[in-house]
Amino acid sequence: MTNNNTSKINNASYSVLCTMLSLFEKNLSMNELVEELNKRFPRAKFNNFVASKYINTCRSCGIDIYKIDGKYALINFPVGEKFTETEAKLLYGIQEYSEDLKVSKIANNVQSFIDKLHLTYYKSGIGIKTSKNSKIIRLFEKARNAKCNIRIFYQNGDEVDCSPREIYTSDGKIFFKTSNKKGIQEINPDDIQNIKITEENDLDVIKYDEVIFELRGKLAKRYQPRENEEVIRYKKNGSIVILNKYENKTDLLRRLMRYDSSCKLLKPESYVNDFKAMICGAIDNYK
Repeated sequence: MTNNNTSKINNASYSVLCTMLSLFEKNLSMNELVEELNKRFPRAKFNNFVASKYINTCRSCGIDIYKIDGKYALINFPVGEKFTETEAKLLYGIQEYSEDLKVSKIANNVQSFIDKLHLTYYKSGIGIKTSKNSKIIRLFEKARNAKCNIRIFYQNGDEVDCSPREIYTSDGKIFFKTSNKKGIQEINPDDIQNIKITEENDLDVIKYDEVIFELRGKLAKRYQPRENEEVIRYKKNGSIVILNKYENKTDLLRRLMRYDSSCKLLKPESYVNDFKAMICGAIDNYK
């Protein structure tokens, strides 16, 4: 009895490893995975139910397996590879170039390789990202770079016309920032079914200026730039210069006022004048 149970456990463990190996090599539909398991383990007969149990076993061990375009994909693995920004750009360029080649086999091989890396390049991109929608991200980038508007088709059937603004990450996930007559929106690309690039570029959008301010002293050392900010200069005296985008003007100025003498607003001039007026108004309250 003991030997029989041990044999079953060993067989199940081996089958789970075969599942991981199969998905590590390429993305597979359920039928393809069952066929692959039967090849690797001819002594047993697998079906969809059993293969699903092996997938769930992998997931319970912290291995992310998603179903993407009808196929199961191993998204992360305990052993992985990080890419420098130069390497990420190179891979992204190879992928784009291969799509223009007439020899479909080359394009398919390159795409299969990229799929297994699950690499999504964005403007500050370093490393492997786990977005399931790399084609949507590339369409968004293309429209943004061409300064074209887009129509977004959501998974739930909604449609929205907007202008692409920015791609950023938060907690390891990728998000879009768009704008239209209703203002600024933040969108998860995985909620999008398709994007259509339009030629029109005259949407009546709310303008959000790029604001530059300097932080000094202890505040500069401990300041953590927000998702819509980046440090554009480090000064020898320890100060940092911040570029801020898409933040509501009133909210931003009120926040900067709390930094007191540790903050100096540099650009744009209209913001500087309004900032001075707010400070003078605060002083008048104490006269």
